[in-house]
Amino acid sequence: MCSILNARPVRLCEKCIDKYVTFHNRYEELLKTVINGTTCSSVLISNDRLDVVLQYHNSILEIWDKGNCNSCFDWNGGVPTLSNDTKHFNKLFNETMKCLINNFDPKNNATVCEKCMQYYMQLNTFYSTLSTDAIGVDSICMDVVDSMNSTRSIWSKTLNCCKLRISPEVVFLFSAGLISFLPLIFYMSVRYCGPIRDLPKVLRESRFKQTILRSVNSRED
Repeated sequence: MCSILNARPVRLCEKCIDKYVTFHNRYEELLKTVINGTTCSSVLISNDRLDVVLQYHNSILEIWDKGNCNSCFDWNGGVPTLSNDTKHFNKLFNETMKCLINNFDPKNNATVCEKCMQYYMQLNTFYSTLSTDAIGVDSICMDVVDSMNSTRSIWSKTLNCCKLRISPEVVFLFSAGLISFLPLIFYMSVRYCGPIRDLPKVLRESRFKQTILRSVNSRED
């Protein structure tokens, strides 16, 4: 029930941790409890075709593990507390959301984009450090993943803030392309416009003049 109530937005890891720990501990007690020489597990688990208790246990455990919920917490002595990374992410997330809400203008998205750019970049940068892979779905707590996905969707699709970066990127690409072509332009200008092209002609003219002068001088002599 707790998982269903916190399915959207995904907050089941943080909201359902107490219920999950209770469920887990009771199941462990069930496996260990023996009454009059009979174990509770032999009566309640794998004793019929439905196997209700085991099926419910496995289903809940599958949801918890699939969401990487344990990575949201530090487990000291079996007692879960929010990890420092989760706390820091939540802080950055709340600051970003607060900025977006306080500066939202339906007539001009540029204002909220400019004012909240720093908050969003800090959140996005920190999120990228939580996992070695680009997506992080296989290692990051699902509460955190869902929060980041919703923030990115608001930032890029709802507010179109990514479009503000198009002009600087175009300028950068144009500048990079121009710089890369400078050696070629320099070579072409030297090849076709510089004195190197005329050098053989100059040499021929000089030698021709020297030949004429020598001829003239020899005739005068």
